[in-house]
Amino acid sequence: MAELAPGVVHDGRRFGEDHSAAYRLLGRLEPGLCLDVGAAIGRMTEIMLASCPGSRIVAYEPFPGNLRLLTKAYCDRADVTLRPVAAADRAGKEVFSVSGIVGRNAPDWARSTLGYSPLGHLGKSSKAAATMQVETVRLDDEIREHVRFLKIDVQGSELRVLKGATGLIDAFGIDLIYVEFNGSLEILKFLGARNYVVFDCAYVAWPIRRHFRNWFRRPSARVLPGWPSVGVAQRAMGADAAMVWPRVPARAFALYCAWFFLTRLLRCGLQTDLLCVHRDVLDKVLAA
Repeated sequence: MAELAPGVVHDGRRFGEDHSAAYRLLGRLEPGLCLDVGAAIGRMTEIMLASCPGSRIVAYEPFPGNLRLLTKAYCDRADVTLRPVAAADRAGKEVFSVSGIVGRNAPDWARSTLGYSPLGHLGKSSKAAATMQVETVRLDDEIREHVRFLKIDVQGSELRVLKGATGLIDAFGIDLIYVEFNGSLEILKFLGARNYVVFDCAYVAWPIRRHFRNWFRRPSARVLPGWPSVGVAQRAMGADAAMVWPRVPARAFALYCAWFFLTRLLRCGLQTDLLCVHRDVLDKVLAA
């Protein structure tokens, strides 16, 4: 059952067609330590706790606007540890840029999260609404025990987080890694080299002007390729998107990334999350 080929992004629909497969699988494993890297205001922390009661969570979030809301929600929880730092591949201080913040003119869905931003990332940005210095840490230096589940959503710095967890993976082990993915071949090579089997999850897609069917359409009338839809989604700051399962023509790492790049360039905006299962627990996960 566990003889899945290396170097391939496998079809994740075996775990379900929606985007919650990773958390359902977490709920079928024994409680353990979970890491929420890029915790924002704690929505995924809440899902982890609900999916696998008895687990402990360490939540990493450097942006003060998010941290205020995260602290309000979890300061009284003994099973949640808050770390007001950014996980990366080196310890120190770095510039952190935020390109959009929920303000008082926010839509109704965001009124309860004033000061929140899903758009913070390490590095300078010419479009930043705010910049600040934040502390960076390596997960290798933070965690010295086995990890059940690692979720990473850090707006483009996912590879840096993974590189900073190399020693943790090798010495103590991480069973499941759930990482936002935008087409990086380096991320796939990193995971494959550390004995992870990689599955895609439902994709978030949104129309772009470069798609030939949208050349002469108003923004509100732009369309997506005709892929099966499994629901609606919201992108950062509330923009509408669709949850879809594209027809993926090639799944070997390099060809998959080439398809991903060309799709984003010519057809639609696209991102997914990768569910990465270490081969040590693959049989248990597939059975679950």
